[in-house]
Amino acid sequence: MRLLRISFVALILSSGPSVANPQLIGDLQTLTSPTFLGRESGSLEPNQSAQYLYTRLSESGYKPQIQSFDFQAGWSASQRGHNVLAVLPCQKNPCLPSIIITAHYDHLGGIESRYYPGANDNASGVAALLFLADRLKQQQTNRDIVFLATDAEEKGLFGSHYYTSNVPLENIGLNINLDMLAVNKKRTLYVLSSRHSGYEQIVQQLAPRNIRFRYTESAKRLGKWTDTPRTDWLRASDHYPFFKQGIPFLYIGMGEDEKHHSVKDTFKNVDVDAYQDAVYAVSELIDSIVAPQVDT
Repeated sequence: MRLLRISFVALILSSGPSVANPQLIGDLQTLTSPTFLGRESGSLEPNQSAQYLYTRLSESGYKPQIQSFDFQAGWSASQRGHNVLAVLPCQKNPCLPSIIITAHYDHLGGIESRYYPGANDNASGVAALLFLADRLKQQQTNRDIVFLATDAEEKGLFGSHYYTSNVPLENIGLNINLDMLAVNKKRTLYVLSSRHSGYEQIVQQLAPRNIRFRYTESAKRLGKWTDTPRTDWLRASDHYPFFKQGIPFLYIGMGEDEKHHSVKDTFKNVDVDAYQDAVYAVSELIDSIVAPQVDT
């Protein structure tokens, strides 16, 4: 018989109302604050957002790295981007192929008092990534886990393209891409997977508190579910460069809402309780994938 460890998050999810997580909500609020001016990419040096992520990962006990790269969006001059990443090494043999957890931290920027906070897109994913980095550090995992906060996603997925073009790919087993987790009143997270990835059963077996997962391997079906038929969900976010390299992926998000890419995508418009439930649900899903199995 094969038993999975019962995770701390699973216990939270099954024990009634959510336990408030000040760090998770604080990260979300900080990243959307006026100080960060919409987190626009393209600065010569790592901007305040990148520095914040570097500091947070350091505080969690990691040795983060800045991965800088040049990119050119459209007819604009060459710009500079800065991925922030940290690695949790495999601690339990035999080590399986690594998992890359991605969330883009850049958004649309702004000018003076008018800026695009990007709470759902994608401070929600980045705060979740930091939460996962904090929590998984306390576990023994059976593979390397890379936490990759990408830059310049909004301008053309440049951060994830650079990463997949400049690291060895042969030992990467899965990309989990977190983009827009601030669920609305439907409290639904959609999971788009590459075909035949083998993760459907894991997703379908989960029953997180107050959150529903809907799994599909069809980008068109996801567009229908989310009433976004014009969005190509396969190419819409940082999972696409991994897909192009033949790496299985899981995109997790709530789709889009009427505040997408507007100045109304603010912290105060996030249902904090629902968002926290969504992050715990994502954490439970990732636990089901990365937690070592024990034969008894």
